[in-house]
Amino acid sequence: MFDAAVTAGGRLLPADALRFGADVKALVRVNGRTLLDIVVSALRAVPGVDRIIVVGPAQAKPFAPDADQWIDEFPTGEQNLLAALRATRTPRIVISASDLPFVTQGSYADLIARTGSEIDAGYPIFTKDEILHAFPGVGTRFARLADGEWTGGSAFVVNRDVLLGNAALLERGFGARKSLSALAALLGPRLLLKFVLGRVRVRDVESRVSSLLRARVRAIVGADPALGMDCDGTAEFAYAGAAEAG
Repeated sequence: MFDAAVTAGGRLLPADALRFGADVKALVRVNGRTLLDIVVSALRAVPGVDRIIVVGPAQAKPFAPDADQWIDEFPTGEQNLLAALRATRTPRIVISASDLPFVTQGSYADLIARTGSEIDAGYPIFTKDEILHAFPGVGTRFARLADGEWTGGSAFVVNRDVLLGNAALLERGFGARKSLSALAALLGPRLLLKFVLGRVRVRDVESRVSSLLRARVRAIVGADPALGMDCDGTAEFAYAGAAEAG
């Protein structure tokens, strides 16, 4: 059995909040449903998923009726993630963002199946061709590595103790995700230099993160591209067909 943790604290810029009628990303509506409802309902339908824990602002709670536990959000994203992790009970868990408009039960079930029991943490990655084939014209950004152009997903499968046993590192990684200098300090200058020189491959990142976490971390290929199609702003919401405020 798997517990699932969903983070729903992301906010929209004021202009986007005005356009889509909500300042919380998870409450934007696509085809009449909030993104939060889409994600939680998809997880609820996955065989083997037991409890679903959601962390988010209090006003979003009514839109997650299928959740088993609600945790009011904390000031930072890393605090939200750790709170959700600590509320889970199963040894292996699914973690998901709440801004995935195209996910289905099959998206999560397939990711679980692809993340074998010998893997401590599985993170789906997608080539540029995979994303654009599934979502033609979408403006997703890709990282160019020596073995292709890649983007990551917004859900992963992990052994709970791996993350909780590395809580300080997890907080550093969350805070560093948008800072090149901070990432360099976390991943090490050697890997950063290889990236700058265009020599980094997916397996190099796997090896470094596995070493940092003292765990078997693997990039999962072949998963549903819907896990990599999240909504960060106007373009993605418009692409997903989000309803605009009247």
